[in-house]
Amino acid sequence: MTTTTVNIEDLRTLIAGALETEPEEVTDEAHFTDELEIDSLMLLEISTRIENTYGIPVDDVIVSGVHTLVELHTLIAAKVAEPSA
Repeated sequence: MTTTTVNIEDLRTLIAGALETEPEEVTDEAHFTDELEIDSLMLLEISTRIENTYGIPVDDVIVSGVHTLVELHTLIAAKVAEPSA
């Protein structure tokens, strides 16, 4: 069994890559829709990258209602820590 760790800096870089911006622009508490202007299509892109990196289904991220990098990190870390069935 392999263990995947979720580093908030890796998520910051992942989001910055999707937004084509610098990681420093994706602050811990920046609101996705208000400050980072992440719309539903961009959220789908980010969710797909998360699925490819961490194996978390796209729908889990989209329906989670996360609004910040910190909330996303908490969600992904919890999902990765769940025992697989």
